[in-house]
Order: sequence, then C-alpha cells, then structure tokens
Amino acid sequence: MGIPKRKLNVNLYPEKILGERRQELLEKITKSDTYLPETILHDDMDMGFLEYVNKNFKVVSNNVQIPIINKILTIQRWGEFTQNWSFSNEDGNMELPFVAIIRKPDVQYGTNPSVQRTIPDRYQFHYATVPTWNGTTMGADIYKIPQPIPVDISYEVTIICNRFRDLNKFNKKVLQRFPSRQDYTRVKGHYIPIVLDGIDDTSPMEALDGRRFYMQNYKFTMLGFLIDSEEFEVSPAVSRLFIMSEFTNENANMRKYQNKSLSLTNVNFTGNGTQTLYSVGESIGTLFGVSVNGVLQEKGNDFYHITYTHKITFVTPPPANALILITYYKGRNNVILDTYGKVIQVDKEVFTYTGSTVTFNVSNPISSVITLDINGLVEDEGSGYTVGEQSVTLLGYPVVGSVITVSYLY
Repeated sequence: MGIPKRKLNVNLYPEKILGERRQELLEKITKSDTYLPETILHDDMDMGFLEYVNKNFKVVSNNVQIPIINKILTIQRWGEFTQNWSFSNEDGNMELPFVAIIRKPDVQYGTNPSVQRTIPDRYQFHYATVPTWNGTTMGADIYKIPQPIPVDISYEVTIICNRFRDLNKFNKKVLQRFPSRQDYTRVKGHYIPIVLDGIDDTSPMEALDGRRFYMQNYKFTMLGFLIDSEEFEVSPAVSRLFIMSEFTNENANMRKYQNKSLSLTNVNFTGNGTQTLYSVGESIGTLFGVSVNGVLQEKGNDFYHITYTHKITFVTPPPANALILITYYKGRNNVILDTYGKVIQVDKEVFTYTGSTVTFNVSNPISSVITLDINGLVEDEGSGYTVGEQSVTLLGYPVVGSVITVSYLY
C-alpha cells in the first residue's frame, strides 16, 4: 500500500479575520467611488453563472477540453440549436462532446435567506453616511438604497457526448462542487448561492446519423437578487460652517476665554501637515476636548495628553490648514471653581437619536454646556441647539441612530 501524499506548510489561520474580512468584502461590493453597490440585474446573474460553469466544470477528453457554448441559451434557442448542430468536423458530421447552458424564462420570486422581505413597499433605508469637506463647509451625504428584490433563476447544464467515460468525468466534477447540494459564485462582489436541484438523463433511444449519444441534464437554481442603481438616493445632510483662521507663524495660536459660570480657555492652532506636538503655554488642569476641523478627537486613540502638562501630542499630524481647537480649564490642583470660588462638577452623557424627540434630559441641572457633538461633529449653541434648565434641544433633525454626546457643568 502506497503512502498517502501530505501537504506541508498548511496555514491554519486566515490572513484576514472579522473586521478586516468584512472590510475586504465591502470593498469588493463597492468597487466604484460612489460608496454604493453596483447594479445587479438578470444579465449580470446570467454572466455570473456562465463564468461559474466555465471555471469549475472543465473536463478533458482525449487530451482536449470539452467545449462549453459561451452563451446562455433559452429553451426556444436550445430547441433550434438541437436541430442545427454547429459542432461538426471536416466531413460535416456533428462533433461531440460539448456542454450547453439553458435558462428557463420563468424567473420566480426569490428564496435567498439574506434578502428576505423586511421593509414593506420597498422603503428606502440608510446605507451609508459619507463625510464631505469642500474647504469651508463640513457635512455629510446620506446614501439610501431600497430593499433588494430576491429572485430565483433556473438553469440547466447539459452535456452531450458519445462516451460514457466523459459522462462520468463531468458528473464527478459537478458532484465535487456540490457535496451539500449548494455552492457559491460571486457576481459584482456579492456572494450568490447556487443549488443543485437534480440530475436527469434525456438520451434518445434512436441513433443520430447512425451514431448513439448521451444527453444528461444538471438542474440548478441561482438564489440571486436585483439591485438597480437608478433607485439609489444621495442627499446632503445638515452641513456645518467653520471659520478658519490663518497665521504666518505655523506655531501661532489664538486664545480666548468663555466667561459663563466658569472661565474656560480655548486655544486655536492651524496645522501645517507635519507637526504633531502643540503646546498651550500653561498647565492644563482639566482637558475638556480637542477637535480638528470641528471633529472631536479621542484621547488615547487620536492624541495623548498627561494631566498638568501643557502639551497635546497627535498620533498623526493634522492636515495642513486644519483648525485645531483645544478647550481646557487651568484649574487649581484639578479642582474646578467658578468666578465666585464655588466648586463646579463636570458630567458627560450620551444619547441615541431614535427619531421620536430632539429634546434630551440630563441627570443634573445645567450650569453651562461645554460641548455638544453629533457623531463627533461639534454643534454651536444657539444655532445647533438650545439649553434648558436640565435638558438640551437640537434645532435640526440628525440621522436616526446618531450618537449625541453632551458635556456640561453643574
């Protein structure tokens, strides 16, 4: 008995997992620069099935690959084709073997489990929010697509040959791809299931031109779906306007104070595209926020700061001409006092907009709001929101699911 072959250096761990793999699949679906999936219609699924058969059902007979008709035939065309065989030799006799693909015209409502009906009347739903910046205005575009339409398309792959050996080879190829009666192909980045419904034999009992031949049919169903780019919607969200300050000295900064119940310090810098370290020139007792072009940065992820020091260090340099805003309280031993010497406390609360109300109640009476941001974009008091005794009210309607973060004093 021979020793079975072994495969060495088997990689047991995939190169990309979880988030990286999801991002890779998303990039395959959205190859263009529109952030939207590509159109998938009946012709696209026909081409996907044809490519699948050409790639996976290659069979060699007498050192020559069995030819596959490189187009999808309808049942009517197949009936005409069988009466006028185009595969013939120099004597005009039919040349066997060959493989043909026939599609049934009656496309049925689909059974693909990933696109089962979830939204009545194919209502447009949110697909992506894409930030936009034109140099003066920062906002976002909202991309919406309707519920994809599931469809089941039936195909028959027919092999015609005069050798039982070729029939066995082709049958082996098909069953190896469908050990569990299902396989997948990729159409414009989307994985589409293909189900093997059955195998039957339609070999005629009579001879054709004095020769006998075999005809075996393999029935498949592609569980696809339709996506039409003409139904996509792209609409701008609420934009925020920022005033940029430009300085001749790249390290220059502008300082101003907020005199409410607490004297906060705002320091503005203008990025030069290479600098990562910025100093406010005095000890920072309590750091409330660091933003770049109005987008709040996350401490420990986007920047680093050590308490009681005067430095802010970014992980990556802010872009050239970017507006950097650092809001802090100098403090006394990290104790916050108002202008009358009374101790003030700070709280931060996070809400999710569900579409029912734009008023959010906080846990404590508000002395003043330090920052309010929606999905990281800072809003201005008076134009973006108003402050109540123990609540904040947005003056616009963000996208459902948006995260609202309120930092305030009480």
